[in-house]
Amino acid sequence: MLLSILGFSIIIIFTVFAYKTAKDYERNAIGWALITFAIGFGVQIILPILIVIIIAIAMSVSGISPGQIQEEIPVITISMICMVLSVAAGMLILRYLSKIPEEKSFVAPPSPPTSFN
Repeated sequence: MLLSILGFSIIIIFTVFAYKTAKDYERNAIGWALITFAIGFGVQIILPILIVIIIAIAMSVSGISPGQIQEEIPVITISMICMVLSVAAGMLILRYLSKIPEEKSFVAPPSPPTSFN
Protein backbone atom coordinates (compact mmCIF):
# COMPACT_ATOMS: atom_id res chain seq x y z
CA MET A 1 0.00 0.00 0.00
CA LEU A 2 2.78 2.40 0.93
CA LEU A 3 4.60 1.52 -2.28
CA SER A 4 1.52 2.45 -4.35
CA ILE A 5 1.13 5.79 -2.59
CA LEU A 6 4.80 6.55 -3.13
CA GLY A 7 4.49 5.61 -6.80
CA PHE A 8 1.48 7.84 -7.40
CA SER A 9 3.15 10.75 -5.62
CA ILE A 10 6.24 10.34 -7.81
CA ILE A 11 4.06 10.37 -10.94
CA ILE A 12 2.27 13.54 -9.78
CA ILE A 13 5.52 15.31 -8.85
CA PHE A 14 7.11 14.58 -12.22
CA THR A 15 3.92 15.65 -14.01
CA VAL A 16 3.86 19.01 -12.21
CA PHE A 17 7.56 19.59 -12.87
CA ALA A 18 7.13 18.67 -16.54
CA TYR A 19 4.24 21.14 -16.83
CA LYS A 20 6.21 23.97 -15.22
CA THR A 21 9.39 23.25 -17.18
CA ALA A 22 7.55 23.03 -20.49
CA LYS A 23 5.72 26.25 -19.76
CA ASP A 24 8.98 28.04 -18.85
CA TYR A 25 10.61 27.00 -22.11
CA GLU A 26 7.54 27.84 -24.20
CA ARG A 27 6.61 24.28 -25.10
CA ASN A 28 3.19 22.65 -25.02
CA ALA A 29 2.83 22.37 -21.23
CA ILE A 30 -0.38 20.34 -21.12
CA GLY A 31 0.84 17.92 -23.76
CA TRP A 32 4.13 17.28 -21.98
CA ALA A 33 2.35 16.88 -18.65
CA LEU A 34 0.04 14.28 -20.19
CA ILE A 35 2.97 12.47 -21.79
CA THR A 36 4.83 12.42 -18.46
CA PHE A 37 1.78 11.13 -16.60
CA ALA A 38 1.09 8.45 -19.22
CA ILE A 39 4.68 7.19 -19.19
CA GLY A 40 4.83 7.18 -15.39
CA PHE A 41 1.49 5.42 -15.06
CA GLY A 42 2.34 2.94 -17.78
CA VAL A 43 5.71 2.01 -16.32
CA GLN A 44 4.60 1.90 -12.66
CA ILE A 45 1.14 0.36 -12.97
CA ILE A 46 0.60 -1.34 -16.31
CA LEU A 47 4.08 -2.80 -16.89
CA PRO A 48 4.24 -4.71 -13.55
CA ILE A 49 0.80 -6.16 -14.19
CA LEU A 50 1.84 -7.36 -17.64
CA ILE A 51 5.09 -8.82 -16.30
CA VAL A 52 3.25 -10.73 -13.55
CA ILE A 53 0.66 -12.03 -16.04
CA ILE A 54 3.37 -13.23 -18.42
CA ILE A 55 5.30 -14.94 -15.61
CA ALA A 56 2.11 -16.55 -14.28
CA ILE A 57 1.17 -17.88 -17.71
CA ALA A 58 4.67 -19.25 -18.26
CA MET A 59 4.65 -20.95 -14.86
CA SER A 60 1.18 -22.42 -15.34
CA VAL A 61 2.15 -23.82 -18.74
CA SER A 62 5.13 -25.51 -17.11
CA GLY A 63 2.77 -27.30 -14.72
CA ILE A 64 3.10 -25.37 -11.46
CA SER A 65 -0.05 -25.12 -9.32
CA PRO A 66 -1.84 -21.76 -8.99
CA GLY A 67 -1.15 -21.57 -5.26
CA GLN A 68 2.56 -22.05 -5.80
CA ILE A 69 2.56 -19.48 -8.60
CA GLN A 70 1.13 -16.88 -6.23
CA GLU A 71 3.87 -17.53 -3.69
CA GLU A 72 6.81 -17.59 -6.10
CA ILE A 73 6.24 -14.43 -8.17
CA PRO A 74 8.37 -11.58 -6.73
CA VAL A 75 5.71 -8.84 -6.94
CA ILE A 76 7.53 -6.39 -4.65
CA THR A 77 10.77 -6.72 -6.63
CA ILE A 78 8.97 -6.20 -9.93
CA SER A 79 7.17 -3.14 -8.51
CA MET A 80 10.39 -1.62 -7.20
CA ILE A 81 12.20 -2.13 -10.51
CA CYS A 82 9.33 -0.54 -12.40
CA MET A 83 9.28 2.39 -9.97
CA VAL A 84 12.99 2.97 -10.56
CA LEU A 85 12.38 2.80 -14.32
CA SER A 86 9.55 5.31 -13.95
CA VAL A 87 11.79 7.73 -12.05
CA ALA A 88 14.47 7.35 -14.72
CA ALA A 89 11.94 8.02 -17.47
CA GLY A 90 10.64 11.08 -15.63
CA MET A 91 14.14 12.44 -15.20
CA LEU A 92 14.89 11.90 -18.89
CA ILE A 93 11.72 13.78 -19.83
CA LEU A 94 12.61 16.67 -17.51
CA ARG A 95 16.15 16.69 -18.88
CA TYR A 96 14.81 16.95 -22.42
CA LEU A 97 12.37 19.69 -21.47
CA SER A 98 15.02 21.76 -19.72
CA LYS A 99 17.04 22.13 -22.92
CA ILE A 100 16.59 25.53 -24.46
CA PRO A 101 14.83 25.12 -27.80
CA GLU A 102 16.89 26.22 -30.75
CA GLU A 103 15.70 29.41 -32.29
CA LYS A 104 15.14 29.33 -35.99
CA SER A 105 17.19 32.34 -36.92
CA PHE A 106 16.54 32.97 -40.56
CA VAL A 107 18.09 36.07 -41.93
CA ALA A 108 16.96 36.88 -45.41
CA PRO A 109 19.83 37.14 -47.86
CA PRO A 110 20.54 40.60 -49.23
CA SER A 111 18.64 41.53 -52.32
CA PRO A 112 20.53 41.19 -55.59
CA PRO A 113 22.09 44.34 -57.00
CA THR A 114 20.09 46.15 -59.61
CA SER A 115 23.07 46.65 -61.86
CA PHE A 116 26.29 44.70 -62.19
CA ASN A 117 28.56 47.67 -63.09
